[in-house]
Amino acid sequence: MGPASLLVAGVDSAAVATSPRTSSPPESPEAAWQSALLRSAQQGMEDIALTGAAEVLFLRAKRASAASAWFDALSDAAWTRGFCVARVSVLADRCFDTLDGLVRNLVLSLRAPGAGERDRGWAPLLDAFLAAHDSPAAALADFDRGAAVFGTHGDLAVLTREYLEAAGRPARPASRIDAWLSGTDLSRVESRGTALAALSAPTALRALGECSRLARALGHRGLVLIFEGAEVLTRLSASRRDGGFTVLRELIDNADGARGLVSAQLWVSATALLYDGARGIALSGPLSSRVLAPTSGSADLPPPHRPLLDLSAPSGWHAPAMLPIPLPAVRSEAAGLRAILRAAHGLPPVDPDVGLSVGHERIDATIDELFRHASLESSVFALVSGAYGSGKSHLLMHLTARSLAERRPVFRLSLEYLDADLGHPQRHLHRMLDQAVLPLPGAPSALDRLVAWTRTPAALESLRALLGSIAEGAGDAASAATKALARMRRSKRPGAVAEGFLSASDLRARPASAAYRRDAYQRLLLWLELLSRADGCRGPMILIDEAENLFRAFTAPQRRAALRSLSYYCGGTLPGSCVVLAITPDALDRLRGEADAQLADVAEQRTVLPSEDAAMLRRRLHQVRPIEVPTLDEAQRVVLAFKVQALHRRVRAPTSDPRWASWITETIASAATPRDLVRRAVDRLEGLWWRSTASVGDEDQER
Repeated sequence: MGPASLLVAGVDSAAVATSPRTSSPPESPEAAWQSALLRSAQQGMEDIALTGAAEVLFLRAKRASAASAWFDALSDAAWTRGFCVARVSVLADRCFDTLDGLVRNLVLSLRAPGAGERDRGWAPLLDAFLAAHDSPAAALADFDRGAAVFGTHGDLAVLTREYLEAAGRPARPASRIDAWLSGTDLSRVESRGTALAALSAPTALRALGECSRLARALGHRGLVLIFEGAEVLTRLSASRRDGGFTVLRELIDNADGARGLVSAQLWVSATALLYDGARGIALSGPLSSRVLAPTSGSADLPPPHRPLLDLSAPSGWHAPAMLPIPLPAVRSEAAGLRAILRAAHGLPPVDPDVGLSVGHERIDATIDELFRHASLESSVFALVSGAYGSGKSHLLMHLTARSLAERRPVFRLSLEYLDADLGHPQRHLHRMLDQAVLPLPGAPSALDRLVAWTRTPAALESLRALLGSIAEGAGDAASAATKALARMRRSKRPGAVAEGFLSASDLRARPASAAYRRDAYQRLLLWLELLSRADGCRGPMILIDEAENLFRAFTAPQRRAALRSLSYYCGGTLPGSCVVLAITPDALDRLRGEADAQLADVAEQRTVLPSEDAAMLRRRLHQVRPIEVPTLDEAQRVVLAFKVQALHRRVRAPTSDPRWASWITETIASAATPRDLVRRAVDRLEGLWWRSTASVGDEDQER
């Protein structure tokens, strides 16, 4: 066992052994409540350390100073449990709509367990890692093992390894880390042959995920990231506020994803202005549905993973005789625990085998048929129809898992406000590649794979050879490969050029001309050819989600442009592809009703490309029978609730709930969707289990 592993094991056992038991609660109910919140957060740390999950939690405080004092205590608890902690203040010029600034300050404020007050930042973290090993060579070998386990090979990983290699003379590597954090393009400044992208707004979320993986690779149990003073969002302009709300929603949805964060607890604190104010979260329906969702109603002791916590005790609250204590999670139930954690935040499980599906047997058979046809034909198109919250996301999760098992890369397009550029592939291709999931270890995105291809001389040479073999052929992929090779030959920085070309970052500001759309389509086809030859991937799964926003968030010109792009993706051009369009029933009826006129307009545009086959999309919309996400009846919802209970009992421990049956009946009547039902059930079950830990015997703490 290496030193990093010893560190994790040592902190883990120490954390459990020092979990406080309180026979006499604090005198003040307010202090007791805040102590209960602290213990709930520590249980969350234990859960994410085991499962590798990440979550976003919100804290409501009457005063910023009270939140700051509570976060002081949370930081101490996190360090005791082996977590690194970073804290930043959200400011008007450093807000969620400029995520790279927040990420920069998070890394600069990062403090490891046992580090001094001044030992903040990435370099002190690496110095502590070196000091824990007998030699720099041993540290480097341990880091390489950890990096392989957690699948990190991006820019910060490259700079980290260079720092560890230069042990004893770290001044230059440290300055390069600082330059990268400040947004410097080191590839350009140093004329590197290999690529090294600057930290920027488009790369910030990926950099944050890489930071969490590197923390685990360096032997820590995870990250606790604290954003204080988020009520500043309410003082921003409408466009910046909407952008900040969108980033927050994306953090909630994607923090615990294939390429999100690992073992990370993110806290966002704010006063009531953010939660209840006229310019607060309530303005954003998607965000408020995630943060302000109703709970089970239990307020006596806040359970772990409840998305929104109030720092002030409820009116009339009385502290129990004994507060709950954090317990180590059961390792054999990690997948189920992660499903419980995600359900608490309204997210579907990442593992389709955890047993939370009801009424999807027919859909599974349809998926089998879909893949069978895709293997026989050049392209298959399917419609998925279901009301909001009915389980479309759950079905798309099934589709993603099945696609990856079939070695199909999954590309996703979401027709939301942030993607109003859907009609311009040169602008959305980069985002599409960033959100892709590849059927490879660690489920990297396409851009993650690109990083692996361009960060070392050997990998870059292999990419060059692969492009050369593709360029020898014919077709759009060959044309794109020829263009990429020509640009690489003309540059002293071929790695950066290859990354810019294949990531389509050079296209994002291009106008909406046919030439640039064709360029984007050719690069996508080149990607499919690269993945086929380098990684043995089959034809792609293209998931087009939230298509109802064609009529909710798009103007008429944006809708026509979006339909032009959909004519390409859904028209049968992509070889061996499965294309699935998810939409609500009312929007599908409207789309079919307006499809003839709208798509006729697209077909008559002078700049439309032959591959943007509006006629094929029109036929498919009318002829394809949608896969209907089943609306669960009352009996099926009861079954779903009992499945949640069975999973929770297996993951945690059986708890007594005499009112469970009557509570289900009441909740089914008020829960608008199955997602709401599952979320409230998890909140209730977690609350009952959490209260029961206050009287757990010492022998149970050692399980």
